Amino acid sequence: MANTRFKKPIKAVVFDLDGTLYLSGKPFPGAVKAVQHIASKVPVFYLSNNTSKSPVFYKNRLKRMGLPLQSEDSIISALNLALQRIHEQNIHNVFFFGNNEVTEWFAAQDPNLNIRPSIEETELVLISYHNAFDYKELCEVSWRIQRGIRFWVTHRDFVCPDERGPVPDIGSFLAMFETAYHVRPEVSFGKPDPAMLAPVMQICEPEEILFVGDRLYTDFELAIRSGCKFALPLCGETNRDDLARQARQPDIIAETVADIDFDSLVE
Repeated sequence: MANTRFKKPIKAVVFDLDGTLYLSGKPFPGAVKAVQHIASKVPVFYLSNNTSKSPVFYKNRLKRMGLPLQSEDSIISALNLALQRIHEQNIHNVFFFGNNEVTEWFAAQDPNLNIRPSIEETELVLISYHNAFDYKELCEVSWRIQRGIRFWVTHRDFVCPDERGPVPDIGSFLAMFETAYHVRPEVSFGKPDPAMLAPVMQICEPEEILFVGDRLYTDFELAIRSGCKFALPLCGETNRDDLARQARQPDIIAETVADIDFDSLVE
């Protein structure tokens, strides 16, 4: 079917995960089948700001769900961007604040990194979405950043979706640190930074990419900044009242991913 909506046909589709394809690990009805269908026509990628789990965890989760993984770059994580920047700046002593599984993955990517440096050794604090920390770990972060040690965050999402209701995410942690110490992160990775789409932009132009996500301030903003097309399923965070307050509207609005007519967007 010819593309009847955009000037150029879509040549790659990027999906957000939490709130778009699934919620609390449970796929939305028809989502898996819809992704399988479009993956038979164009490359598909998965992009999430949720750094509470490693790319390896997401790879295994998506496989169990039956979602297609077409290459090593299919899963795009802010953790990779952070690691790349650490290497670019030749940083060796990084105090990493994250869940155990993510910490182990991060350490394994570069055995030369010291991810548990003393306060005196710490060159950088990197905060990922840690949803299992104890108060002592929080203090370890605060003792460093209040001394003026630079700190980065993997993303700034205020909340993370959960079937029982949104739960605090890094953006909420940052509000606490700013209140306590009047500090802000030097760098934030993840959506809406267009760098998150770099692996996709290596194979096609921005206007040939369709990004599918449920949030306005991260997903839609990423699409706007990068120049790609955007589809908003209303199964996640955003509702029609939120849309009514938007001056700019998404290219496609659907109830769920399964309701998006992908066939009409590709050659």
